[in-house]
Amino acid sequence: MKKGAKIAIGVVGVLIVAGAAVAAWQWNNLNAARYMLTMDGDTISTRLEENSQVLNKAMEDYDISSYTFSPEEISALVDGSLSADDAAKKLLEGDTAVSAPPEEETTPDSSTAPSTSAPTTAPTQPGSSSGSNAGSSASSDVEQQIREQIAKMYVLQATYVAQLEGIVQSAIDEYVAGEHTDENRTAVVYSKVEELTALEKECDAKVAEVVSKLRELLKQAGKDDSLAKEVEETYKEEKSLKKAYYLKEFQEG
Repeated sequence: MKKGAKIAIGVVGVLIVAGAAVAAWQWNNLNAARYMLTMDGDTISTRLEENSQVLNKAMEDYDISSYTFSPEEISALVDGSLSADDAAKKLLEGDTAVSAPPEEETTPDSSTAPSTSAPTTAPTQPGSSSGSNAGSSASSDVEQQIREQIAKMYVLQATYVAQLEGIVQSAIDEYVAGEHTDENRTAVVYSKVEELTALEKECDAKVAEVVSKLRELLKQAGKDDSLAKEVEETYKEEKSLKKAYYLKEFQEG
């Protein structure tokens, strides 16, 4: 059996038991148990990858570059030194840790065209065109806000997974450092109950806020709420599959 495997399963098991008192959590945890019983490890990993593609597709549709956060960025998100809103802005602006530093600004040569040029603004015509421009501007603003919520959802999901994995690893480390007995394993696992339940409650609340705002923005844009539903289900599925992954790892360990 892999070292720490029993701790991993115990931590996830505690999360399942702790969540059983709340209907939404109970359904998510029952899904995790069902996946563990009906899928092998490779299938769970494949489903995790497929699930991530749903959110990636939404990001692609709204011109948001897919990005894997570095360990340093994840650490900053977890400790709060980098907020989810700021991280989302970085995604939208392409300002990530792997971005190259800006080059020294030089005076453009007359024979070299600038890499990016601002469009020439034509004189505004009086009359109905001003109303049309205002409507276009409002629509563009709503679309930008939709992009912001999708990017924030990506950040929240990445942060939750990192925090869950961190709690599991900390439990394994505590067990390995102490006595390798059933009693100590149980004590370590149950010492994580409060942290686990607080984490899931906090992230669920943040995701619910994003989904609610996304539904409102989609309505303003004259669209249905299918995107909001997809985003919400992707998060729930990620939780179930991650729990199933740890359960299966223990079973096969």
